[in-house]
Amino acid sequence: MAISLAILLILCGLGIMGFGLLMFYAWLPLFYGLFGFELGLLLGRWLTGDIGVAAVTLGIAIAALAGGLAYYLEHYRRALVGFTGGVVLVLAALTLLGLERVMSGFTGIVLALIGGAFGATVALRYFDLFIVASSSFGGAALIITGARLLLPTVEQFSGFLPTLLTVILGVFGLRWQMSNLATWAPPTTNSTDSLTGSAGKHADLRNP
Repeated sequence: MAISLAILLILCGLGIMGFGLLMFYAWLPLFYGLFGFELGLLLGRWLTGDIGVAAVTLGIAIAALAGGLAYYLEHYRRALVGFTGGVVLVLAALTLLGLERVMSGFTGIVLALIGGAFGATVALRYFDLFIVASSSFGGAALIITGARLLLPTVEQFSGFLPTLLTVILGVFGLRWQMSNLATWAPPTTNSTDSLTGSAGKHADLRNP
């Protein structure tokens, strides 16, 4: 099960890291589902100290809920994506730094909520750029989490190395998505769009 879970995390991380912006505009439920899965997994790991049954169950539950409500939450998507992205980035950073061993679950949740509030504020102004950054580094963190499950006995794959690899992968994903920004994002989308602006072609189809 550990190997299957590790491979699943790596594949999900690659999808988020490389195609987060594209998924948002082309496959909205998939975007929310994958982000929800990562959020639930990181939250479960923070609360339990391990990626076990509880963390996976929480990840699947939040993924199903987020994916199912994707279109119903569309009017609030900027704030919700910003908040979720901020929470994911904070939890991923704390986990990669190993701070779950020295900080209480309550403290981590408070920090995650602060990160979520900051992310929601930033996303309202720089929406596409925030999606690119949060999905790139969030996906990279998920890849490294899967790799650590796949190589649990490798001593070198601990300490500062996972953090360094996450940053390298995140920068790679960031550059890749930025190079496709003009192609993937609708031409009408810009940083000053309102909270309830268009969500791309799917939004147009749902609202003729």
